[in-house]
Amino acid sequence: MGVLLSGLIVNVYLAVVARILPPAEYATFGAFWALAMVLGFGAFLPLEQELARRLPQLQDRRALLRAGVGAAGVLAAVALVVLFLAVPLVLRSFDGNVSSLVALGALCVVSAGQFLVRGTLIGTDRLVRHAGIMVLDALLRLGLAVAVFLVGGADSASFCWALVAAIALAHLPQLPHVWRRAVADTPPSAPRGGVSTRQVTAACVPLLLGSVCAQLLLNGLPVLVVAQSPEAAEATAGAFVAAFTLIKAPLAMVVPLQSAIVPTLTRLIGAGRRHEVMVLLAKGAAAMTGLIALAVPVMLWLGPQVISLIFGDDYAVGGIDLALMATGVLVHIGLVVVTQVHVARARHGIVALSWAAALVTAGLAYALLPGPVLGAEVGFLAGSAAGVLVSAAALLIMRHAERSLR
Repeated sequence: MGVLLSGLIVNVYLAVVARILPPAEYATFGAFWALAMVLGFGAFLPLEQELARRLPQLQDRRALLRAGVGAAGVLAAVALVVLFLAVPLVLRSFDGNVSSLVALGALCVVSAGQFLVRGTLIGTDRLVRHAGIMVLDALLRLGLAVAVFLVGGADSASFCWALVAAIALAHLPQLPHVWRRAVADTPPSAPRGGVSTRQVTAACVPLLLGSVCAQLLLNGLPVLVVAQSPEAAEATAGAFVAAFTLIKAPLAMVVPLQSAIVPTLTRLIGAGRRHEVMVLLAKGAAAMTGLIALAVPVMLWLGPQVISLIFGDDYAVGGIDLALMATGVLVHIGLVVVTQVHVARARHGIVALSWAAALVTAGLAYALLPGPVLGAEVGFLAGSAAGVLVSAAALLIMRHAERSLR
């Protein structure tokens, strides 16, 4: 419930920022938000997933958490190097705003502590505390955005720095207590040592590839739309970014939960209850198909009016565009869920392959279709569908192989 509430507040926060900033300026903030998801969430989600998988197992938690800190440092260094190499593209997306670029670098460092806290809480089954911190984070984002507006902040860079501050205030003060509690709850029979930074980092590498591909698929396309739209089409790009951000609101609730289901899936698979997992996936696929059938006509009919109502008359997006976005989001949810089964099975390579296939497919669609907006909409849908097919095929192949060995 807390995660759903935090997702709702975050979307209110994004709508508030869109109301405050004009479309062209919001396009810059939207590009920052998208890159923050790639370099923050994308780079450090593997650490959260690996801690969520390893902490429930019988082992020395103190050694594991120390290894986690080392791995967080490595991931932060990788994120900063990638940011440095991408400075020309990033600055174009930020309309040359250096302050926003520095804020993105600060976010790469802050995210290391953020995901150490989140992964430790999930892995030690403290989901209520985890949800509470996420709600606090969302409230701070909204509160600081309102504060920036009240003191006269009219540029996107002010809101970028406010976002970094909110994440830091919500998570970093929690780290010492979360660490002590996790170590204190170590089972007495757990063996000492045996976990190194190299082991945790090595396990994170394929997940890192998959996570970065996932975030590039989800958030890289808006950056390309903003960067490649001519000056005369900046308002259209801003409207697309705002609409896409709103349409993918369910992902703000689903994506943070993906690591939370890993311990449960790990226990089911470890207990030999793989059939139950497959049944749950089949039911989920049927539910998603029904939602798509419902969402498409709703977006065609009511979508444009809702966008104008929320963001203002300057944000005009067609019903077909919104239907494509909504379908892509629902298919993307399916991809998020099915890949977590592979995480629980420690088949990290398949996770990377699924997301890589999704990103390559999206890139091809974006390059071949006319116009950056249409390319982004169809690319996101086609890429998510390709990733689902690859991941589901791998799951069925492994399932068939397991049955053959019996």
